[in-house]
Amino acid sequence: MSEFNIQIDVRWGDMDAFGHVGNAVYLRYFEEARARWMESVASHWQGDASGPVVANININYRRPLHWPAQFEVTLKPRSPGRSSIKLEHEIRMIDPSGSTVVHADATCTLVWIDKKSGEPVPLPTSIRGLAAEQH
Repeated sequence: MSEFNIQIDVRWGDMDAFGHVGNAVYLRYFEEARARWMESVASHWQGDASGPVVANININYRRPLHWPAQFEVTLKPRSPGRSSIKLEHEIRMIDPSGSTVVHADATCTLVWIDKKSGEPVPLPTSIRGLAAEQH
């Protein structure tokens, strides 16, 4: 799996008082892409005892999004560590000339933890393998 893509429609309620998508809504768009990506992983990656949590996310807002619009959110797994993995995200649209326009990009670090203790555990091999396919 090189790049994972989903399509999302801007909803009327996503807009803020300035008439564009509010900055916190971008977090939900990136979260939706991560959730769908995780569902697409063929092998079992989350058990009763462990699972992923977001440890860090950094967003660069490049251009505003407005309603109505449909855009693509991409995800690329990168840099697996012992118990974590970085995910690169982009929100992009195709403009009328056919060029890709990036509206936002983000880097998110997921850490696998023991659900009882909260301590890091080794990254599942199925997730590690997806990042290795990138190189």
